[in-house]
Amino acid sequence: MLRSSHGVETLRCRFVVGCDGPDSAVRDCAGIGWRGRPYTEEVVLADADVGGIPAGAGAQVFAGRQGLLFLFPLGEQATWRLLATRASAGNTGGSVGQPGAVVAEAELQRLLSDAGTNARIERLAWSARVPLRCGIARRFRRGRLFVAGDAAHNYSPATGQGMNAGIQDAVNLGWKLAFAGTGSANGPTSGFDADVLLDSYDAERRAAAHRRLLLTHTSFWAEASTDRLPSWLRAVAAPWAAPVVPALLGRRRLVAEAVRLISQLRVHYRRSALSVEGTPPLRGAPRPGDRLPDAAVSTGGPPEELHGLLARPGVHLLLQRDALPPADALAADRVTVLRLEQPWPRLGGRPPGRARRLPLRGRRSHGAG
Repeated sequence: MLRSSHGVETLRCRFVVGCDGPDSAVRDCAGIGWRGRPYTEEVVLADADVGGIPAGAGAQVFAGRQGLLFLFPLGEQATWRLLATRASAGNTGGSVGQPGAVVAEAELQRLLSDAGTNARIERLAWSARVPLRCGIARRFRRGRLFVAGDAAHNYSPATGQGMNAGIQDAVNLGWKLAFAGTGSANGPTSGFDADVLLDSYDAERRAAAHRRLLLTHTSFWAEASTDRLPSWLRAVAAPWAAPVVPALLGRRRLVAEAVRLISQLRVHYRRSALSVEGTPPLRGAPRPGDRLPDAAVSTGGPPEELHGLLARPGVHLLLQRDALPPADALAADRVTVLRLEQPWPRLGGRPPGRARRLPLRGRRSHGAG
């Protein structure tokens, strides 16, 4: 039953997915428990015209004992957007992750001064305190009801994991609901228990959420905690280590690996009930449950991007050269069989005549024959 300004409407659905944010009503109505806690630190946001910064300067970051302070030349209502962390001042008057009470100009100026910058606020257009918490739902599925995104897990903003995690929830759950809702005896899920398919969403995405929670909590502790060790790291160790940063950024392999980690390209589901290793295992190939890297491949014609070949809906079976596909796969609905001319170790490698590039897109790999 849906209630809105237009009245009450009754809908019948085979499945329901709650994507209604940190204070999810769907999660509460389903009796799905929550494990987490609010942070004792908060984020402060403001749009302001700021003086004392050189003309044409880019983003600024300042590390102080009270936390990090960022200035971005991207303000919506003024020249600069200020973002800072500090110990929470109590009730913010807002929901978790949402802008709440106004922050006085004097408080913002104090944050700038405590961070060791000579910048000064000349005009304050907008400000807000944002309460934060970290936590995870005790389950992501209860019968025909699922939770996803912020309704399933909350992170601190450190390393920017929330949006990507929610998108991956939607992708992971979407195709499973599609097959469970329209499965047939002659389909890719024939002979497979639909509950096993749907339960895999909880098993796969809760494990991934736990790993993201560890990453974001550790990063936020270093960024915002006022405990003695993180305060010392920001005020003393960070300035000492700053000259090393340009050298580290010049290490392309190191930067690429960091990008893969932060952008969640390293997320895998190797322990999922859906990820089954064939015999013998393929050497040099992605393992079942891994993200499938992109590559230039040939299926009998000119080379094409693998991700482009896999873009159509359904299940894709990738075969090496003369490998024989299972007989039931050829007769199944929504199954596309692709025979690759090159061996598996070429995937993710350098295509002939093309510069190597960092793969930014991925597909799920459940193994191939």
